[in-house]
Amino acid sequence: MIRLVTPLALGLAALLSGCGDGASEGGPGAGKGGGPGGGRPPAMVEAVVVETASFAPQLVALGTVTPLQTVAVRPRAEGEITAILFTEGDTVRSGQLLFRLDARTARAQVAQSEAQVATAEANAAQARNELQRAEQLVGKGFVSATMLDQRRALAAGGEAAIKGAKAALASARAQLSFLEIRAPVSGRTGELNFRLGANVRPADAMPLVTINQLSPISVRFLVPPQDIGEVRGAMREGSLPVLVRSQSVEAGAAPLARGDLVFLDNEVDPGTGSIIAKAEFKNPDTALWPGAVVTVAMGLGAPAERIKVPESAVQTGMERPYVWTVAADGKVAMHDVTVAGRADGQVYLASGVRAGDKVVTDALSRLKAGDTVRFRDEAARGGRPVARAGVGAGLAAGG
Repeated sequence: MIRLVTPLALGLAALLSGCGDGASEGGPGAGKGGGPGGGRPPAMVEAVVVETASFAPQLVALGTVTPLQTVAVRPRAEGEITAILFTEGDTVRSGQLLFRLDARTARAQVAQSEAQVATAEANAAQARNELQRAEQLVGKGFVSATMLDQRRALAAGGEAAIKGAKAALASARAQLSFLEIRAPVSGRTGELNFRLGANVRPADAMPLVTINQLSPISVRFLVPPQDIGEVRGAMREGSLPVLVRSQSVEAGAAPLARGDLVFLDNEVDPGTGSIIAKAEFKNPDTALWPGAVVTVAMGLGAPAERIKVPESAVQTGMERPYVWTVAADGKVAMHDVTVAGRADGQVYLASGVRAGDKVVTDALSRLKAGDTVRFRDEAARGGRPVARAGVGAGLAAGG
């Protein structure tokens, strides 16, 4: 069959052919990125040139100030409080008299026991004298052997009665001493729970007062699993210094106290993998207060040269942390790194990058390997401008 091509059909074919040519040369069908092939435009990022710095690995953890001794002072006998010889909040010394209880009944018991001792001693003296006379007369036949045995038994009973009376006297004196309540340790007193005139008993739920030892004092904290081996090794080598700072001050501020690690628990917590440790501080100025939460810093080795990068540059990967580096052509690449430690907003790396590399510090979530980037502050970062794809590259090639 022969088809006739009219002038109208030829015009439509030419129009369609022109539209197709426009799409291939950058018309409406071109890529959205503005560059050849539809690539993404360079991302604007911040970057730093990494350098080395001396870093001493250390453990930084939160700790709780804990007194070496905390004693709840309780009465050992029942009685009415007749005197309170300190003010709550006072610092007291070991053995200092704190309370007096009504002692009239106890003193009467002591007096009665003393009288019983005197009676027992008089009876024992009489029994001894009768035994001596019996021993003198038994040889002359005036006293029988049976009578002599009786006198010996009476003398022995008199000695036993003395011991029993003296034991009762010691018990009465002990009961009397319980009515004077003294500080068992040196430290600072807390709030008084009973006032003058109150009747107290050993079974009371609340103590009379609580004493916390403040000097020396300890700080309790947890050693994480990854640091347990190093801490144990450092303890074997000798004293391990520990610094304590308040949570409310910057990390570089002067420490509240300096002490030494004195205790590492004998088992690991199966839930967290950590282990309890305690450091002891002399605390002469009572800068550390019981119950306070503080920051503990403890060195774990000698200083070494490490790569220092900002905390914001290090990302957490599925297996290892990583950073984005920028090559000379402006393209980024991902590098796994080994973290040696962290301090004051900086991360110290043992491997993964080298001094002089450029590391991206922001816009990290938008990056993909091979992307081209530009720096927001070229002069401050010491880097050369990175060409824009499709535009800057052409200018650079053309001189």
